Amino acid sequence: MKVFGLDIKRSRPKRRAYEAADKSRRGKSFRLAGSTGANREISGALVTLRDRSRHLVRNNGWSKRAIEVIARHTIGEGIQPAPIGDLEKIRHIKNIWHDWAESTACDWYGKLNFYGLQELAMRTIAEGGDVLIVRRWVMPDEDCPLPIKLQILEGDQLDHTRDGINDRGIVRLGVQYNREGQVLGYWVFDYHPGDGVFFGTRCESQFVEKADVAHAFEILRPGQCRGVPFGVAAFMKTGDFSDYEDAQLVKQKIAACFAAFVLGSEDTDTEPYEALEPGIIEHLSDVEKVEFANPPAVGDYDPYSSRILQGIAAAYGITYEMLTMDYSRVNFTSGRMAKIDVTANFRSWQYNMIVPQLCAPVWNWFLKACLIAGKITRPIRADWTAPRVQQLDPTKETDAQVKRIKSGLATISEVIREMGREPDEFFKEYQQDVQRLREMDITVDSLNVFVDNPPQNG
Repeated sequence: MKVFGLDIKRSRPKRRAYEAADKSRRGKSFRLAGSTGANREISGALVTLRDRSRHLVRNNGWSKRAIEVIARHTIGEGIQPAPIGDLEKIRHIKNIWHDWAESTACDWYGKLNFYGLQELAMRTIAEGGDVLIVRRWVMPDEDCPLPIKLQILEGDQLDHTRDGINDRGIVRLGVQYNREGQVLGYWVFDYHPGDGVFFGTRCESQFVEKADVAHAFEILRPGQCRGVPFGVAAFMKTGDFSDYEDAQLVKQKIAACFAAFVLGSEDTDTEPYEALEPGIIEHLSDVEKVEFANPPAVGDYDPYSSRILQGIAAAYGITYEMLTMDYSRVNFTSGRMAKIDVTANFRSWQYNMIVPQLCAPVWNWFLKACLIAGKITRPIRADWTAPRVQQLDPTKETDAQVKRIKSGLATISEVIREMGREPDEFFKEYQQDVQRLREMDITVDSLNVFVDNPPQNG
């Protein structure tokens, strides 16, 4: 095309595209990216990821610390039930719960109470990917007031080799579905397949109905049937960093072994050293002069290590300070921001995983056992309350909460929930305390308004 006598070439408009979808040399780091489903990805990696996670926890202090932080901050002293109903029924069901769940009577192995089982389950999920809690029927006795116990199993006992179509429907990695995709049950080994074969029998999985199993794991994709260990995004980095730390340590140990060198002519009768030990002074010839060793420094070790450990902490969903226990660079503001950030992870694990997948099924089993034992006549619904988050500065944070309530920016119930308490239970307990103080003629400054002007019913 000519314009004012000049030839103008018309160029094609460039097609809009995402740089992130580039498949040339720049995109080679994404060569393993694919469109596989969640369960296909997990099926090829589950055993390896689980084994490597346990290896890191056994042999790497950072991984061990990360798993401990996740388990103990998620569960704390326990996620506790808050029964709903009139006060008398609540007291009754709490007494039964106390005798069974808050003692070792609930544990199949007789070692932990229910809150200890919660922490063990959370640790198992974080380290191995998933956990099974199996309901076992027993005969009640003086040690166990209810006809059930809880057996906690590692995910290894869920037979991942059961995968395909069978007469019940479809089984994926040991989880049995009907043809509509609803869970029917689980294929469970009688004992851990890694413990070897007992009494010459073959380890073969058996089908267990869904009603008798609680299967808990973190769901990251729709349709996911098995969980993966926490921190998998940092496994390679953790292993490499561990090798780096060992190399630096060996480097310094070798450097420290030589204190001085004795230099001279090439003629020497000295025997060569085949081993190193601290404080060696090596004679090199008959004509000697001494030159003291100058061990190499480890340059920028701390900044580099801090950056790597921040990435490892992020992969596990915790803060750098929690992972390293190094709080030297934290002030109140940064600590508060980190606490708010990481608390969201713990709350998600508590109320989106542990409560619906573990606590709620166990409460239903507990109620059914109570009905069978004749201890209650009808089921009682319960909410669950996670342990309260510890305050960094109780004086400042309590004052801020009081101001929020007074200014109308928050309700008392909202603040109570933020502290990890159930408002209805809190107010009933508060009312009982006020009534008890009035009856005993005890005055407490914070309760004077209620003691002097008791609330009127109706």
